[in-house]
Amino acid sequence: MMPMLPLSRLITLCSFLLAPLMIVACASAPPSALRSNVRQLLSLQKSRLDVAATVARSKWNSGAPIDDPARERIILDEVARQARGMGLDEQWSRRFFQDQFDAGKVVQRDLHRQWRQEQRPPFANPPDLGLEVRPVLDRLTPEILTAMTPLQGRQCDPSVMRALQELTPEILGDAYSPPVQSKAIDALRCD
Repeated sequence: MMPMLPLSRLITLCSFLLAPLMIVACASAPPSALRSNVRQLLSLQKSRLDVAATVARSKWNSGAPIDDPARERIILDEVARQARGMGLDEQWSRRFFQDQFDAGKVVQRDLHRQWRQEQRPPFANPPDLGLEVRPVLDRLTPEILTAMTPLQGRQCDPSVMRALQELTPEILGDAYSPPVQSKAIDALRCD
């Protein structure tokens, strides 16, 4: 007959043997809340990128340059003001939105290049940037900042990195090329 271990020793032994398994199990399953936060932010980023084609049509018709540093500065100053009010890091918020501008410009340049090759005439009813586009972007900005809040400082969290890697192609992949995707998520990557 085998001697029985006291219950306290058995519990200690089981805890010792199960602890590594529990750590591995917890590390391999991303917390659903963080995954949901990444999904929400990427969806809002896609909504913002979807506006880039409309901006491209307007600029195609007007001949306006794709780059508009003065307008970007105004928006980034407003982003910083809103971020500060929400307790978000201003520099990270500026960098994130600059990445969104840059990703949108990649989309616009690609479309303009395609239209030049096609010798595309002006569009019949070009969108008005001030009346149709800016209100959409102005509505998205605080929504994006709100979605960024739970991810601030967590870019190196394994569950965030995994969610970003898995969800970016799912949410942005069908609509946007790898360079656009890469630029859009640059500020979300672990440095």
